Amino acid sequence: MSRAAGASGRAVLPHHTRAVLANGLTVIFGRNDANPTLALYGVVKAGAIFDPAAKTGLASFTASMLDRGTASRTSLEQAEALEDLGASLHFEGGAETVSISCTALSEDLGTVLAVLADALSAPAFASDQIEKARDEQIVRVRVHEEHTGIRASRAANQILYPKGHPFHESPIGTEESLRSVTRDDLVAFHARHYGPNTTVLALVGDVEQEKALQTIEAAFGAWGPLASPPAFEVPRSKPLARITQKAIPMKGKSQVDVVYAVPGVARTDPGYYGVMLMNYILGGGSLSSRLMDNLRDRQGLVYGVYSNLSAGIGAGPIQIHGGTNPANAERTAEGILTEVRGMLAKGPTRSELDEAKSYLTGVFPVRLETNGGVANQLLGAELYGLGMDYIERYPSILEGVTLEDVRAAAGQYLSLDAYALVTAGTHAG
Repeated sequence: MSRAAGASGRAVLPHHTRAVLANGLTVIFGRNDANPTLALYGVVKAGAIFDPAAKTGLASFTASMLDRGTASRTSLEQAEALEDLGASLHFEGGAETVSISCTALSEDLGTVLAVLADALSAPAFASDQIEKARDEQIVRVRVHEEHTGIRASRAANQILYPKGHPFHESPIGTEESLRSVTRDDLVAFHARHYGPNTTVLALVGDVEQEKALQTIEAAFGAWGPLASPPAFEVPRSKPLARITQKAIPMKGKSQVDVVYAVPGVARTDPGYYGVMLMNYILGGGSLSSRLMDNLRDRQGLVYGVYSNLSAGIGAGPIQIHGGTNPANAERTAEGILTEVRGMLAKGPTRSELDEAKSYLTGVFPVRLETNGGVANQLLGAELYGLGMDYIERYPSILEGVTLEDVRAAAGQYLSLDAYALVTAGTHAG
């Protein structure tokens, strides 16, 4: 659904408020009565950062069991309760959180909430469903093993973050670790990390807040809070001391992926916006970025190249990815380092920064054109403590970032003396 934009170009947003239930469940409401639908998005602080060292993938495995039956509903009954309404509900285990996404008609809110509360609070962990989920998780691992970009990215993280750090291992685990997971492991992980006081919901759409809050309390009120939930934090990793290179041979691949990586910034860091703009100008999502202009358009070295900033509650990596013909792997790595060198030497130009700000502030209202888009922004604001007025403040936050801020971000986080450089694929020669 669209929203009219004001004279400033900013989207006209639904009024949003915040409530916390007695059991600790946090709910953010956004009212939009343009049509009789709603988006219910959420997060549970139960991601892979809490995986035991010997059981990587446990968090993701646990999340995959949420729609596979509960104490009162079979997996089929869960699905039918929503399909009969034309509603959808999905869970996805991630590095830091488990994501919840649901769309439905506003009149079906009560049923949707009942199914969601049941799934979150009382998964059955039936043995047959565990084995089905295990097989699916292992297939996912095997697919990742054959993907040159994923292999290179994962190896770079293992260089950046020491063994034992939450970002060292893949959040989906390994075939060996997944085979070792027992039903007791799943039950214990759920009991330790799933509670109303580790869950945030954002409800946006044609809903009246007081009535919706009563419905939420009816669905979730009996869910008891965790007595002492684990701290939702990720330790800082020490900067690399030197350049570390690794080549991962993979037979039968027509492409080599090259990854340059350095430790990045947390989303809550005051310097985040300078890093975000630096990353965007370098190659963070624009066809006119420095990396694309040089490596693809001018030199024709790569099929694609981009820079990715993973900033959450933990300081994830900054990774530059380039996909290329095996014969061009070395030149691609040199091209990436050339662009890093240029950003370190001079930072962005005034026109580059102005264009980046203009694009990012211009595209922001587009992200708010759906109830789900608004819900996602409200969730992020709550998760990272950005404030209930974050959506309104976002354009002015970006406008306040200076050239000096971006240059300082490049100097602090990019490096030519200490970084990971990984290639994965069938190497030439």
